[in-house]
Amino acid sequence: MKHISRIIIALLLIAMVLPMAVSCANTDQPSETTLPPDTATPSGDAQTTEPEDTLFAPSDIPSDLRFDGETVKILYWDDVPNVEFFVEDQNGEAVNDAIYRRNLNVEAQFGITLEYSGTPGDNGDQANFVSACINSTQAGTDAYDVFAGYSMTGATVATHGIVHDLTEYDIMEFDKPWWPKSLIDKATVNGGVYFASGDISTNYLYMMYMCAFNKDMLNDVHQIAPSVLYDHVYEGEWTLDKFVEYTKGVYNDQDGDGKATEADRYGMTATLVHWDAFFTGSDLKTVELNSDGELEMSADLFSQKTVDLLEKVCNLFYVSGDAEIEKGVTLFAPGNSLFLIERAFITSSKLSDTDFSYGILPTPKFDANQEGYRTCLSFPYTMYMVSTASSIPETAAATIELMAYQSYLHVTPALFEESMKLRYADQSDDAFMFDYIRDAVVIDVGRLFTTELDKMSYSIFRDAIKKNSPGGYLGTQKAYDRTFKNNIDDINESLKKLK
Repeated sequence: MKHISRIIIALLLIAMVLPMAVSCANTDQPSETTLPPDTATPSGDAQTTEPEDTLFAPSDIPSDLRFDGETVKILYWDDVPNVEFFVEDQNGEAVNDAIYRRNLNVEAQFGITLEYSGTPGDNGDQANFVSACINSTQAGTDAYDVFAGYSMTGATVATHGIVHDLTEYDIMEFDKPWWPKSLIDKATVNGGVYFASGDISTNYLYMMYMCAFNKDMLNDVHQIAPSVLYDHVYEGEWTLDKFVEYTKGVYNDQDGDGKATEADRYGMTATLVHWDAFFTGSDLKTVELNSDGELEMSADLFSQKTVDLLEKVCNLFYVSGDAEIEKGVTLFAPGNSLFLIERAFITSSKLSDTDFSYGILPTPKFDANQEGYRTCLSFPYTMYMVSTASSIPETAAATIELMAYQSYLHVTPALFEESMKLRYADQSDDAFMFDYIRDAVVIDVGRLFTTELDKMSYSIFRDAIKKNSPGGYLGTQKAYDRTFKNNIDDINESLKKLK
């Protein structure tokens, strides 16, 4: 059933057509960056009371809560792919200005100063960021209050016992829409939530997986309108089988050279690093919590359902002749593929100048019996934590909560609007699809502990597809069992020390 959510109504009311904001510059060493002095005494546009706009859920943060004069020190990964933490000034770009207003409002409402320090911390620099966190806990009065790191580092930092359980702070409102619905269920370890993400991280929203489709090609090849696909989603029938059905017969040797090249037309494209979307989209997990609250390998990982999924995907990739698995968005953007499995940020970074009309859909379900769609997150988003070395942990936790709420009010609508370039403002189905995708995000605990699991949270499934070996998949379990179990045991032992 179609329903207009608070986010979608908000973005349809906003009139901003702007390019993607640039990401923060990389640095070799941590660098101190404090917001401009005038942010401490904001102008009249700073918002310290509940907004009149009732399209958004309200926050329960007391309006008179103050931490006057305190400085909240935040260590963040400065090689983040898209701007997230702070900007020097407003520049007319939607997301940039929304982040500026968010920080301004947080400082004004609490009477604090936000002080950011950046250091590299992406996938290749995880060790650097983790070391910076550990070292800072021994820094005395110069310690950081908040760690904001690449998603995989959240669990690693937590296992070192240097972050607080966020559920200990009453101000945290994990039941509110600016935190993902699966956060408590999936990211709660040893009874606590030690790292969190959601609207507070722009990259969380940018990194949601979706299925883009070429509306013009859909009409040319299948003689159907986009509304047919949208109706499949609304009716709960946008399944993997339906997805495969629409890819059939789409391949065309457009240049007539007798070879399958990127100049030809394909039914779908998705490169290796994006195949995880099919696993999560099928409501499968690599790791789960047992009845004792400890982590264990999920029965999903080596199940018949996973084998069935592999058979469908491998048949599409290697047998049908309608799939391309090396070019991805570089094939879709010129108009040479009907479907594309990718992340949301490509709508503004890669698809803003397409010569065709495109739409978006959730990742297909495994089958119609699956309850709801499931959205996988790509890894480059941010986990927020409160350092145990902070002398003001209550202020730090309150700052995270208020930043999340202010991001929900200002940054999320701006990001959605900017990503969609207003091209969907008069085509509400695509706006509804963004909302479906966001509401279906799954925080997979296995992916959170990817580093500790030696990448097995994704490599087992990806490798099975890469080798085109669904038939022998269950036979590989024995090869992984011991290593997987040993890693899980190590994680559980580390987590026991947190209480």
